[in-house]
Amino acid sequence: MSSIKTRPNNGRSMNGGLMSRLKVVLSLCLPLVLLMSASTVRAANLFVNCGGKVGLTSIAAAIKVAKFAGPSTITVSGACHENVVIQSLDRLTLNAASGASITDTSGGNLSAVTIDDSRDVAISGFTINGGANGGADGIDCQDGSVCRLNGNTIQGAANGYGVGVFFSQVFLDGGTLQNNFAGLAVINGASGKATNVNIENNSIGIEIRTHSFVNTTATITANSAGGVFVHESGTLSCPGCQITGNGNIGVILKRDSSARLYGAYAVTGNTGGGIQLNEESSVYFAPGTVTGNTGGMDVFCGSSYTTARFATTNIGGGTTNCVEPSP
Repeated sequence: MSSIKTRPNNGRSMNGGLMSRLKVVLSLCLPLVLLMSASTVRAANLFVNCGGKVGLTSIAAAIKVAKFAGPSTITVSGACHENVVIQSLDRLTLNAASGASITDTSGGNLSAVTIDDSRDVAISGFTINGGANGGADGIDCQDGSVCRLNGNTIQGAANGYGVGVFFSQVFLDGGTLQNNFAGLAVINGASGKATNVNIENNSIGIEIRTHSFVNTTATITANSAGGVFVHESGTLSCPGCQITGNGNIGVILKRDSSARLYGAYAVTGNTGGGIQLNEESSVYFAPGTVTGNTGGMDVFCGSSYTTARFATTNIGGGTTNCVEPSP
């Protein structure tokens, strides 16, 4: 019986060939897999029920999910007791269902909401309670962020700011800033636009400092230490703002700061005077109303060089010691 010769089974060479072919397939498919993965990143619509038993029960938990999605909307219901941090996250919207709130739990050591290094973050319809103790704020918008705050009530930061803006941009539309040390503070090269906002019952209504800018149509009233404080090269643009019934002075400008008042603006009924200019500051008055401010002049120019353009003609008959500058 003749023997049958067979080719030796070289397992190593067969496995090596299989592995080589597998590497080729993977090298061709991997870019396609990555492309498909990128294309499946979509906007997320998330729902938070603070105090609930199932699902997302905190805003922080929803933000963790949103970090892996595209533009995201988080709808929140209930009373959220947490300090919310939105960091390096763009195109995020937080919407409050009726009655939703965010309350500081750090005793005022942390802001109730911090928006850091994030672009186009919108927060709408919440009651936001800062800590009565400590010096933290209701909402901080900082480090190059763009923050859109719509229809919120921001309150209770007794030693801090209702809204603090640092090296960033804020857009406020509607709502109330109340019972804070300062309702709105725009500091360190920041800018703010505040429209249809009530800024009331704070110590200071608005503070603008260190090369920062605010444009506002807000109603600024019943703030115990004054309406608007602009200093260290700050700029106020007031196209129709109402600065009325504040303790101390309605508007103070110091240290090379400026303001422009136009539209249907009014600075009236402030108990320490209307507008005070000091230390190389200036105001331009379009026709408007700066009258009835008790305890001082309606427009007062300090002894250092100041400019109050049209203060003698465009303030509706209010009192002033300012001299019209030469053309």
